[in-house]
Amino acid sequence: MSLAPAVYLLGIGGIGGFFLGYGIRKIIKVLALTIGIFIFALMLLDYTNVFAINYDGVVEFVSKLFDPAQAVEVLTPLITNLPLVLSFTVGFALGLRKG
Repeated sequence: MSLAPAVYLLGIGGIGGFFLGYGIRKIIKVLALTIGIFIFALMLLDYTNVFAINYDGVVEFVSKLFDPAQAVEVLTPLITNLPLVLSFTVGFALGLRKG
């Protein structure tokens, strides 16, 4: 039995997670400000009737994301790639902490 595929997945996941966490740590303030301005602009445009936001559609979309029947479709790929997901998560946490 060869450990090469497992080591490869752990290495790629950990390194990728670290760099992503480090990068997110560096740009999180700019990203949060940008998202806040974008949401404010959408709400302002909705308030001034430039366009209308379908809030029922937004609620329906979010409820589908948290539907237990669809959670299986999301969790199955994560479970089958567990070594990659776990090493990515650890690397991501380290990257956030070091950034």
